[in-house]
Amino acid sequence: MRDIRVRDSLSNELARVFRLSSRHFNKVLRSHGLSAVQAHILVLLWLEGPMTIGQLQRELAFGSSTLTGAIDRMEKSELVRRRPVPGDRRAFRLEPARWPAARRERLIEAITDTEAACYGALAPREQKQLLRLLGKVSASLQADEEV
Repeated sequence: MRDIRVRDSLSNELARVFRLSSRHFNKVLRSHGLSAVQAHILVLLWLEGPMTIGQLQRELAFGSSTLTGAIDRMEKSELVRRRPVPGDRRAFRLEPARWPAARRERLIEAITDTEAACYGALAPREQKQLLRLLGKVSASLQADEEV
């Protein structure tokens, strides 16, 4: 008899869903010239405004090497600009590139449509419940990191 404790664990299934949905997002967003990581950074900056790298890292929970690599590539492609933070010579604030409103809307729509496709097996009520439960787990894990 096989031991399935690890294979059938919540952590394994969450990681599996993450990998599968990431591949799906990357495939769709490639037509916009972006990776899923780059698209989420760009949209967050558009919606929330310029942020420091630390703020962005806390908001998206990316590892520092993932975030730094993505930002370096985005800066080369002129998708973001690093601006010094007054009074802190080491800190930079990231500003998103300006895109025409129609192009921005197409990207946001692609993300929304892809999310709907990834989680379409769940009824709207189940999607809200899953989001609420994952939010609780995220908040707990983030609080543990800050201790």
